[in-house]
Amino acid sequence: MLEKVEHDLSHFMISEMCKNKPELRGKPEMYKYKGLNVSADIDSKAKEKTIAVRIGALEAEFKIENGEKNSGALAPYEEHLVSIWITQGDNSYNLKALFTKQAEDETVLIVPFDLEEYFEKKNEENIQSTI
Repeated sequence: MLEKVEHDLSHFMISEMCKNKPELRGKPEMYKYKGLNVSADIDSKAKEKTIAVRIGALEAEFKIENGEKNSGALAPYEEHLVSIWITQGDNSYNLKALFTKQAEDETVLIVPFDLEEYFEKKNEENIQSTI
């Protein structure tokens, strides 16, 4: 999921940078956008969720809700493009999805039918020991 977000942002930034000058697309300075990095503190308890975007040696943190820069620094036009990208289409929704628990992470306990009473007692003991 994070790789898709990075790819989408990278593609968007290259397209926007080369919009008026298509000849820039093959230039070496565009490669820094191919290597950009997006990270999210998934375990964060903060109300406002943020992502960090690193382009080369510079990094900035952006709020997912409105694309506003929270901290750090990128080049001014790069910050502008990241803010636009976050608020564009369903990007904000996809970024919020990084913070939700995936159903795959939840494990379901399968109890054999002849051991149901045993597992119920064990579960009650575990609950009592935590209280």
